[in-house]
Amino acid sequence: MKHDPGTLREKMLFASITGFLYVLAGSIQLVLSICAMFDISLVHSLENTAFGFLFAPSDLMGSLVLVLIGSIFLYGLMEIRSGLKEGIAYVYVGILISLIFTTVYMLVMTGNWMESYLLNDPEMTGWSFGDDFRPAIYLGILSLGGYFLWKKDFRGMQK
Repeated sequence: MKHDPGTLREKMLFASITGFLYVLAGSIQLVLSICAMFDISLVHSLENTAFGFLFAPSDLMGSLVLVLIGSIFLYGLMEIRSGLKEGIAYVYVGILISLIFTTVYMLVMTGNWMESYLLNDPEMTGWSFGDDFRPAIYLGILSLGGYFLWKKDFRGMQK
């Protein structure tokens, strides 16, 4: 599959921005998760702020997944910059993996909503969408945009 220089530059820009944001969000969430595990007061003061809402400090494994996805994007960027066209495959895989995790988090959120509001589970009293909002959800919007931009390239890989 041939890529023109303009499209290649777009994919490099997309990989750099998306990879950086995933690694940044994952790193912040990792630090907040470790602080929460050791009961450091910094986390308790951030819980009710927008910062705490965006980075959901209680998800250690989710933060590692975010760093992994960001690393896939950044590795693809490094390969493209070194002249290897196969690096585009890493960008595509990063898009697909991030969309998978976005879907999983959205299904978890939907399941908790159903348990809270439809089944009236007493253990879920007071649940809100913000309780399950994770960085993978809003960062997945970037990947969804990338998928829609290059969806014909995904179909062309079947040959």
